[in-house]
This record gives sequence, C-alpha cells and structure tokens, in this order.
Amino acid sequence: MYSLVLFVLHDMSQLDAVMTAWREAGAPAITILDSVGTRELDEHGRRDDLPLMPTIKDLLQGDDAPRKTMFSIVENAVVDALVRATEEVVGDLSKEGKGILLVMELSRVVGYRGP
Repeated sequence: MYSLVLFVLHDMSQLDAVMTAWREAGAPAITILDSVGTRELDEHGRRDDLPLMPTIKDLLQGDDAPRKTMFSIVENAVVDALVRATEEVVGDLSKEGKGILLVMELSRVVGYRGP
C-alpha cells in the first residue's frame, strides 16, 4: 500500500535540506508547490497591490510566497523514515513555526511510477 506524505514547510531556508532528507529516506519523487494559508493572510494583512477579487495566482505572484508545500507518494514502509528525516532538519514539529506534516493512506493510485 501507498501513502501520501504532505509537508507544509514554514522556513524556506530549509527547503533543500528537507528535499535531500526525503530523498535519502526513500521518497522516489517530490512535488513542491508555493502555498499560502488563510492564517498567514489574516496575521500579515492583505497586500494593497491586489485586485478587488484576487485569484490564487495573484496571492502567490512573485517569489514571496510564504510557504512551500511538499508531497510524495511512498510505500507505507517509508512513512516513518520521512517523518524522522523531516524532524531531523526542521526540529520538533509539535513546536510552533516548524511546519505541518500529514500522512494519508491511499486506497487507490493511478499513474504512479514509483521506484
């Protein structure tokens, strides 16, 4: 069986280290997306250069997206290694500001080209 491991990284300076750690822990491929959460928007206010009805593209324009969301489909046996590898880089995920990691077991995967 496979799982989706998804990690919202808060400290962009750690992106390369987390990617390397995931690869070494057994992630065959990693997808990385720019992301922004509503908490971020609420805490830091809205940008004044946005249109009245902004799209996600408007919110993420430029290189200033506040977060990166990484995910990988892995065999279930690899999940614990990815969690450990993530915490070795960013620290204890139960601490504020480290990021959020979640794991979802997948009942079906179509088109996956694993290791």
